Amino acid sequence: ILRDNFVFKVVPMLNPDGVINGQYRCSISGQDLNRQWMNPDKVLHPTIYSTKQLLKLTKMSRDVSIFCDLHGHSRKVNMFMYGCTSKNPALR
Repeated sequence: ILRDNFVFKVVPMLNPDGVINGQYRCSISGQDLNRQWMNPDKVLHPTIYSTKQLLKLTKMSRDVSIFCDLHGHSRKVNMFMYGCTSKNPALR
């Protein structure tokens, strides 16, 4: 039922170059990718930049209902996720 009503875009990992070098949050250039969402640089943060472009293109043809950022943690078990608060008070 979900796939009949929604389109899922899954980006499996935004930090492959950092992870392969033992970094949890930073890219190989030493950039904390979790802090680059507001204004990602195409060269320094290509995965964040491209994901943001994908979201913008998707929004041109349909509504984006949810955007989830799933994480693992070095000291916590299992995983967790963050979501963004809507600017529209009725949707909070």
